[in-house]
Amino acid sequence: MRILMLCDHYPLSPRVNKIRDSIIKKYPESKVEVYVWNRENKTIQEDYVEGFNQKLGYGNRIKKLVNLLLFMRKAKEKVKKYKPTHIHAIDLEMLITAKTISNKEKIIYEVYDLKTFKNRALNKIREKIEFSLLSQGIHGIILASPYFKEYYKEKIKNINTIFINNKPVKSINIDFNSGYMDNYKVELENYIVIGFVGTVRYEEILKNLINAVEKTEKVKLIISGGGPCFDSLRAYIHKNKLEKKVIMTGRYEQVDLLSIYSGCDYIWAAYPNDDLNVKYAISNKYFESILFRRKIIVSENTLLGNDVVSKQIGFTINPYNSDEIEKLLISLDKKYEIDYREKNLFWENEEDKIKYIYP
Repeated sequence: MRILMLCDHYPLSPRVNKIRDSIIKKYPESKVEVYVWNRENKTIQEDYVEGFNQKLGYGNRIKKLVNLLLFMRKAKEKVKKYKPTHIHAIDLEMLITAKTISNKEKIIYEVYDLKTFKNRALNKIREKIEFSLLSQGIHGIILASPYFKEYYKEKIKNINTIFINNKPVKSINIDFNSGYMDNYKVELENYIVIGFVGTVRYEEILKNLINAVEKTEKVKLIISGGGPCFDSLRAYIHKNKLEKKVIMTGRYEQVDLLSIYSGCDYIWAAYPNDDLNVKYAISNKYFESILFRRKIIVSENTLLGNDVVSKQIGFTINPYNSDEIEKLLISLDKKYEIDYREKNLFWENEEDKIKYIYP
């Protein structure tokens, strides 16, 4: 079995490597390579990754569409050379690519996110394209959230479908503290610490959080991770002289998670709840928060928010209302640890489902 994974970003997100590792674990004789659209022209480190390298960046949809055609041409060359038995397409653009360049290869469609537009007409077009492709011989579907099934409903009833939540791997060693947060202990002492952990994006919402934190005496904010909004947020914090209230630690490794979560009292995972994906998705921060026993703050009017409230493991908030965020922060105290326990919190508890998709 020869598998080519198509991915629209580089460096690889942790989930790409988790899926690849699980396939190889279940099928040791298989070969799995990844072809990426390397839009930031990063130096590729892995020997199993090859890419179409551009200094394109993110955000410009017209430029992206034009260059997607160039990516398709290069990906087709890779398919001819590699001769895969399966093409594993991650998200809609890669599904379009796979259907365009494939010959007799079996196509696996993995949905990380429901990629949507704010324009309703564009969303209808996107949805029509996706549903049309799903009716044209997809071998299997992997969903990153069980709630996505509610969105697709009848459209995937005749396709072999599984869901694998984006849970942490067992190898993170939840008992080992890397010391990642040691340099911040004195600064954070005697404060309630809100932690944002992950890809730094959704700038408007993070600014709402920062503005709310600024108005509260007892709260500080930690932002751990890198991403498209990292530099602009750092500039915003510097411009408003908020370095003592908001600390941006930068990128981290999986081994640092215990240190980061231990340094935080609450975890912020509130994303745009006017986005279709946010309504149906389950953040990996949900599982990490349960694992490290921290209450989580998520967006209201989402399926994840309903779950958080019913299990009493956190709070929901309107992420676009800075005043509401401020009121919530003022109400918090140091009784942050949760008693809720959940089995099967690790990636390895679900990876066996892959056998229903492959070979």
